[in-house]
Amino acid sequence: MHTSTILQEALSYFFDNDKLELSIVLFAIAVERLMKQHLFETDDVLILDKNNSVEHLVRFRRIQSKVTKTTYKQKIEALKEKRENFKTITFDELIKRYDAFFDLQDWRIKALRRLGNLRNNVVHFHDYYINTIDESLFILTEVIPFIREIISEVKDSNRFDEIFTEEVIERLQGREAELTALQEDELNQKIESKKEEYNEMNPDEVESKKQDRIRDIYEDREIIKEDLNCPACANNTFHILKLFDEESEEPEFFYKGICLVCELELNEDELRNINLLDNT
Repeated sequence: MHTSTILQEALSYFFDNDKLELSIVLFAIAVERLMKQHLFETDDVLILDKNNSVEHLVRFRRIQSKVTKTTYKQKIEALKEKRENFKTITFDELIKRYDAFFDLQDWRIKALRRLGNLRNNVVHFHDYYINTIDESLFILTEVIPFIREIISEVKDSNRFDEIFTEEVIERLQGREAELTALQEDELNQKIESKKEEYNEMNPDEVESKKQDRIRDIYEDREIIKEDLNCPACANNTFHILKLFDEESEEPEFFYKGICLVCELELNEDELRNINLLDNT
């Protein structure tokens, strides 16, 4: 099956929230295959796992170029089958090698790892919760643009010509506008809820919480911004932290915003939504 077919399926499911998980998995597969194809076209050894024997690959090429008698066709086909069954590199290793050859930006590396983790969670946890708005916007703003960039680089890019038609692009733009509005509404409701809770707080409790220091709770290296004006309670007690994900196989981190008074918590997407965090 060609990658264009997988990508076509991913797009067809993307507009149906009930099939969003399947769409994400297919998008992740398409990204991995396109990245491997781009590396393969540079040198096909680049996609092989480090535990595989490159010697066999070289030997196969030499034999294939020399054999002309039809009696050896079965032997050649057997070697070809063995070669095609070689284990390829993991997604994490793929990101590293792709970065080494094509110089990925840090924010894009982070997006690719997010996509890989998202796919793994969907595949391995049947009850994994997907935030439809945030993850759909992630696919729209970070995954699809990357896919289109790689398509323009691979040799058979013409096989993808019928995928991102003008009609599809218009649908994607409309979906992005719709989801952005929903994300803003969801964030505003979250902030308003905390604002109401803050207005009901005991004044003495508020003053006590104002005395708390973020550096007494977290290490200095984890604090990106501090003493910001809180979007909910308006106190200068909102902080942005860089926290490391201990469950990730690779050294992975994420950002979180917290207020020490009203206890408002914002994730990365929400922080970017109100311009408290950029893509760097």
